[in-house]
Amino acid sequence: MKGALKILMGCMTCLALGGVMSLGGCSDDVQRVQAGDVNNRVFTFASGEVFNAALTHVTTTLAFSNNAGNFTLASANGMASGLNTFGSCTLTVTASTYAIGAGPQQNDAIRLDPCDFDIPNKTLVVGNGLITAVSSPGIPAETAP
Repeated sequence: MKGALKILMGCMTCLALGGVMSLGGCSDDVQRVQAGDVNNRVFTFASGEVFNAALTHVTTTLAFSNNAGNFTLASANGMASGLNTFGSCTLTVTASTYAIGAGPQQNDAIRLDPCDFDIPNKTLVVGNGLITAVSSPGIPAETAP
């Protein structure tokens, strides 16, 4: 009886560990962003806070072009553009029309982690510090408003 109980406890431990490990892993449907996922696409965020604190509660779009090596971040308050680096997922602002204190400025580096693409939903999942945001589904740049 002791042997059977020991085997049962071992099996329960294995099942519990397996469940935790499967929850901790990433779904194959969500992956680190790759150029092909976002190139020539526009993603809209209900709040741009993940990009700059001044964009909190401001609808913000993020568009990629040139094999996703360039980006444009835009809202009613202005626009910032620059270079995108995958791997580190860093948006480096090279030009900005935002007033100081109203959005990203030239030479700002916006580091996004996580920086993932949800394949079935065609959304970006990005984070910056304690803030994480999910975009609406990306649309082709030529059809963006």
